[in-house]
Parts: sequence; C-alpha cells; structure tokens
Amino acid sequence: MNKPECKYGADCYQKNPAHKEKYAHPPETTKNDIKTEEKANEPSEEGSSTSPHKRLWKGCTTAEQLEDLKRCKRPPTPEKDDNNIEEEDAKHEYHGMTRQRYRLPEVPVDVGMMSDLYDPQIEYSKRAEYKELCEDPKNFIKHKFLVSMAPCFDSLWEFCTEEAGKANCKPESVFDSLGLRMVGPFDVLAGKFKNVTIHEPGDYLRHWRFYYDPPEFQTVLVKKGSGVHYGYWRDEPDNADGLVAFNDVNKGCEFKMIGGNVFDAIVHYLDEHVSATPFNKKQITSMKKSLEEWTTAKGIPLKATEKIKSRNKLIVCKTFHKAGLVVPFDRKQELGYRPLLESDANLRKMLSKFNNIDFYKDKSKFQDAMRDLQAVITAANLAVDECDFGTILELAMDLFCYGEKNLHEVMKPLFFTGYSMLKRPQYIAIIKSHLDNRCEGIDLDLLMKNCQP
Repeated sequence: MNKPECKYGADCYQKNPAHKEKYAHPPETTKNDIKTEEKANEPSEEGSSTSPHKRLWKGCTTAEQLEDLKRCKRPPTPEKDDNNIEEEDAKHEYHGMTRQRYRLPEVPVDVGMMSDLYDPQIEYSKRAEYKELCEDPKNFIKHKFLVSMAPCFDSLWEFCTEEAGKANCKPESVFDSLGLRMVGPFDVLAGKFKNVTIHEPGDYLRHWRFYYDPPEFQTVLVKKGSGVHYGYWRDEPDNADGLVAFNDVNKGCEFKMIGGNVFDAIVHYLDEHVSATPFNKKQITSMKKSLEEWTTAKGIPLKATEKIKSRNKLIVCKTFHKAGLVVPFDRKQELGYRPLLESDANLRKMLSKFNNIDFYKDKSKFQDAMRDLQAVITAANLAVDECDFGTILELAMDLFCYGEKNLHEVMKPLFFTGYSMLKRPQYIAIIKSHLDNRCEGIDLDLLMKNCQP
C-alpha cells in the first residue's frame, strides 16, 4: 500500500514513530545533501543552532509569528523581496513546504512543542467558533443553556420588536419603563453576548439563576430591584413547550405556575407586581391593550389554565417549592415513586439541625445532624434500586429548597442519581454548576459579573 508523501520531505523533523508509519519519506540524503544540511544547522551568532521553523521566521517578532498563524498564512521566506519574488518562490521549496497556505505541523499539543504558537491558535479558533455561534441565537441558547425555547419566546420578541418601532427604542427595552427587564435567553436575541469575554460553560448555566431556582426553571423576566422573577418551567429538559412560573427569592423557595406562555407572565406582572403610579397608569393600561390585541391576532390564548391542570394530574408530590414533582409513574403498579421515609414536617426538623453549622469548624455537630438524615437518604437509595426514581429526586429537591449551603455536598449525589435514572442529563450539568457557585442576592447578570458566591 502506497503511503502519502510527508509534506516536509527530507527535512521532516518528526520523531514520532506513528508519523513515520503513516507517511512516506525520501531515501537517505547524499553526502552533499548532508553537508548542505550541516551548514544550514551551524550555530547562529548567539551560539545556538536554529530549528527549521526558527530559521523560517528569522527577523520576525513573536507577535508577527502569532499573527501569521492566526491568519493561516505561510510564514515569510528568508529571501529578500525583489521584483522577481513570485518567480523565485515558484522555483524553490522552503524546508519541505511548497507555496501554499500554511498549516500547523501534525504533532500532539501535549508534547509542549511550539506551545507558544499552539495556544494562541486554539484561543483564536475558540473565538471564531463563539462568533459563529452568536450569529445563530437558537443554537447559542441550546449550546450554552442546554434547553430549547418555547414558540411563545420568539413571539414575545416579535411583539417587542413591533412595539420598539413605535416607541423608538430597542426590543429588549420595551418594558423597562414599567420596571420589567427581559433577561437570560432574551440577552442572546438582543446581541448582548457578542464581542464579550468568553466564559466557562458553567457560567452560562448560572446566568440569571436565582438562589432557589431549580434546574427545571429558567428565568426570562425580572422586576428591577427585587427578587420577583418569571421564567419557563420544564419538567423535562427536552420539553420546549413548558409552563410559566414565578418566584420571589426574597420570600423563599416557593414557585407558582401562572400560565401556559410567556405573555401570561407579562399580564401577571402588570396585574400583580408592577409599581403603579399616577404617571404610568395610562401606560400600563395601554400595554395591556396592546398585548391582548396582538395575542388575539396571533391566536395565542392568555390566562389559559388547561396546561396547568394537565400537569397537576401528573404531580406525584409537592416538594418544598410547592410547584410539584413530575416523574414517570405507573399508578396501577405504584412504580416510579414512593413517599419519603419522613413527612415534610419531620424532614424540616431534621434539616433545622444543620442551620448555621460550619462544616469545616463543626464537623462533630454536622455528623450528629447527619445521623437522622442518613436514614432518609438510605431509604431513598433503596427506592432507586426498586425503580422508584422520583423519591431520591424529591429528597434532593427538598434539601436544595431548604437552602443550607453545608448540605450541597449531601444533595449532589442525590441529584446526580435522580436525574441520571430519569434520563435528564442536562439538569445534572445545571445543578452542578449552580451548587458550585450558588449566589445570593439579585445581581445575577453574567455580563455584569456582579454575582458573589
């Protein structure tokens, strides 16, 4: 079998046996060739021999070399520029490279060779990929937030775009004067993630994620200067058409389902949470009218409760957040969920023992508090063995909603097991990133970087 010729020819510097096996190389060089090579490799003025790549870039600064690589250009040739440079280039090969676009040598990055050149190239590739991702908001949201948005998400943006044309403002600012801010995935539609610092994957999952927001909830609207926030509730991450719920983080962990689409969130806010004054009363009335007329024309029902009622029938338990837990459950065989070993009231008493315990300073007190809770955890794990996966997820959620940070390491394996058994891996990534840096307060904008753990 004929092997492809190595593009570096006789000057190939590769020592990797796998490379030698994959590519064909010219026969050993003649004595004249050896003399020529020895002459080329004679020590430089500084007293050190120069590698082929360093000879190739002689006279260039490191910054210029990196810039060439970023643009995928062939490095400058040793010859001086003259009127016949194109003709001379056509006649010669430089260290095995013909006149073509420069490609990085095929060597493993982990060997450390040319790391000062590889690292910037990798960073440049990341930036190019990120820029391309920003041009496709739907893909960006799926890639960074791990969920797909409901159809009403795009519909609300369409409504805001039309209203912005009338008010001469940006679509994301349509509700600003009423104290309501569009956030989270709406920041993607607004182009706010373009030309900004690229963050770690977990940072995007925490973008506008309040202290008591479980993985099933994603914030899209917040009342300025408060803990009131609205978002989509998805019992399963792949269910794009979820319900809309709200929570006031300053009042605790409880969530309330308020509608079947994001327009219901706007209406609920205008009815229940807007700070009405004599100066904005007319504007509130006008906005309600615009919403009703627009949704009617588009066939989008407001304040429809059918989806909420349908979900209520699937709830196996309420959990501390009161929104209820929905998991696959065979009621005839009673398979998929069983109640916890303790009632909610007793569980709260157990968890109260963890209040204000510093795990690192009060390990003995922590272990004392764990004795009673361990029995509940053991029972939940036994339920998993018998395919009642919802039980362990209920326990994990109750610990999460209780809010004590010293319980984070206790609840992590419970969440991981529950979501894994229920085939909801996206929620494993979300809860892990949240618990790794669970922020209090209301300044949770990744783009502003105000969040403090």
